[in-house]
Amino acid sequence: MVEMDVDPVEAPVDWSDLPPEIVVQVFAFLSEQDRASAAVTCSRWHALHSHPSLWRYRTFNLGNTAQFHRTCDMLRQYPLNLAYYLKTFEAEYPETARGAHRMHHCKRIQKTMTTFLSRLRGKAQLRTLKLRQFELHRRTWQNRSADLVRSIAWFLCSQGRLRWVELQGMSATPEHGLRMFSSLVRRSGASIRVLNIQDYFCPAQAIYALPEFHQLFKRFRHLSVLYLNYNCVSDELLTTLAETCRESLTDINIKVFHMDPHFQRIWSMSWYFLRSACPKLQVTFTFERVLLYEDVKQCLLPDMPLANLELTCGNDYVVHRDWVLSPTVRYVEQKFTRTLQELSIDVLNADDDLYEPLLQLIQSCKKLWSLEVRTWMRTAFVDSVCQLKKEGKTILTTFKAVLVTHMDEETRQELAVVYSKHKDMIREGLLNYNFHVEWNPYL
Repeated sequence: MVEMDVDPVEAPVDWSDLPPEIVVQVFAFLSEQDRASAAVTCSRWHALHSHPSLWRYRTFNLGNTAQFHRTCDMLRQYPLNLAYYLKTFEAEYPETARGAHRMHHCKRIQKTMTTFLSRLRGKAQLRTLKLRQFELHRRTWQNRSADLVRSIAWFLCSQGRLRWVELQGMSATPEHGLRMFSSLVRRSGASIRVLNIQDYFCPAQAIYALPEFHQLFKRFRHLSVLYLNYNCVSDELLTTLAETCRESLTDINIKVFHMDPHFQRIWSMSWYFLRSACPKLQVTFTFERVLLYEDVKQCLLPDMPLANLELTCGNDYVVHRDWVLSPTVRYVEQKFTRTLQELSIDVLNADDDLYEPLLQLIQSCKKLWSLEVRTWMRTAFVDSVCQLKKEGKTILTTFKAVLVTHMDEETRQELAVVYSKHKDMIREGLLNYNFHVEWNPYL
């Protein structure tokens, strides 16, 4: 038998021997700057740097103050020979810079976006476009918002294959908003499947009263998912959706914001016709600081297929004694027993006891699988919900509760007893359980 000596030290890996597809995958994990540095290493990597798969998606966060100028330079210097491969473009400008810094940023963003979109026009046909949180109604934009709107509208006129569009948080004036919207539907109205225009118009505008808005919506033919504010909803809009998006519309997400008009009268029959035209339709309502029973009831009409409901106080965690949710919970339990699937409540009011109404709703709504609660509540509520799940009286699979109360030793002991009693069910995964107590000194 011949023995062979094996060198324990392996030969170093030669990167030039790696297949091109492996190098491209490695490049995909690198940042823009690192990828550009790698491209100047050799001619082979320089060629792979232009691979189409590396240029199909681009995301830019203009709210990152530390990287702001570098991000703008990358947009302005986008290589034109690779623009053809771009299919998804995302840009967002969350409010991080303030005062003079934000005014300077707005000026730079307007010039950068104008240059980028003009270079991209006629060379790229996007499938996905996301422009979020630009908040054009703020004074820091001064007169530059009109120039940015003109550039966006001009670019949208050249796009005819868009399928996913998000313009959330643009906060444009009705004039500017309708101008961009008109350019959007001119060529892409028949191809768009997902449209997000929540907070697209600036607050306190009755968009539902604008005839041009309804005329533009008639250009959409195959919408499947729609996000918008309640100040855009009207009988005419629901009728238009029933006619133009028959059987294609599956999700409508409506946000009711306290600063937007939300007192327009909508007939329940309009929702009935839309539900009949779109059998798979599910409606999601989010009420932010619109929590009075009369206001909520006026929006939640019996003939709508309400699947998800969120009641939140937003960032206002002051206790409002007028926000009594017990009548609202009872109303939802009576009218949407067959459709409600998810419920989220984030409201503080120690004078409102939701114990009995919520337990009754959980048992009545046979499709309810998710419940998230952040409110004043007794710890016995958690025990009762877990007991209903154990007895098979609810299909609830996700239960997240933040009970705002006075934290003391007795409360801690009650929590320990509840968890010990139902820990087997929780560990087996029958209930996604997330529960803790938050102390509020104002209760």
